[in-house]
Amino acid sequence: MLKDSMKRQEQVLAIIVNHYVETAEPVGSRYVSRKLSLSSATIRNVMADLEDLGLIMQPHTSAGRAPTDKGYRYYIDTLMHLKRVTDSIMKDVRDEYTHAMRSLEDVMERTTHIISSLTNYVGVTLYPHFDRFYLDGASHIIEQPEFQDIKKLYSIMNFLERKRELLEMLNDDLTDEGLKIHIGKENKYGYLSDCSLVTRGYKVKGRSSGRVGVIGPKRMVYDKVIPMVEFLAETVTEMMDKVDV
Repeated sequence: MLKDSMKRQEQVLAIIVNHYVETAEPVGSRYVSRKLSLSSATIRNVMADLEDLGLIMQPHTSAGRAPTDKGYRYYIDTLMHLKRVTDSIMKDVRDEYTHAMRSLEDVMERTTHIISSLTNYVGVTLYPHFDRFYLDGASHIIEQPEFQDIKKLYSIMNFLERKRELLEMLNDDLTDEGLKIHIGKENKYGYLSDCSLVTRGYKVKGRSSGRVGVIGPKRMVYDKVIPMVEFLAETVTEMMDKVDV
């Protein structure tokens, strides 16, 4: 019985996360009940349990629910199914790197632009050996519903101008070349409490050397962004063997 209860909670949480990511609107029990063919009363009870567990919350006075940082974390670690990067996107990305990639700067600038264009979030790359940091697509933040609140928008845009703090934040993950996801308050700086940071390490001449990734709202399309970031990191590793570093 306990397993059945947990399975239902996970189903409801997944629906809430996916719908909230797509719409930026709190999710009501009626929507979830239609998706699972269960009564609204049953779904409200499950939502109450999820709220007690700290996985969802009720924003403002809305009747709907939205994921918390903890809810996103559970979804990413346990429930999410990653989308495959398509062959056409892989080809387009590799074609992008065929044009005048002569130096580290060329690769870093091109990578930052590509990851921002593919995800519609802020692209970031770091090469700490030369204290190099690249950022592209800050305007994408303005397009997100969360940042129609001028105070939130000012906070994140102000932070994106602080190169030293951005460098320190990315440097913290350099010892682990794998994927890193920092959600909301998991981020080192309070300026990013409404954002998520997804990065992956890349190598230069076989050694872990930097990170590539994105900054976006917590309501990020993680199942698409994560494979894209991993693919770009692997591609940068390949490219670094072909340029002057």
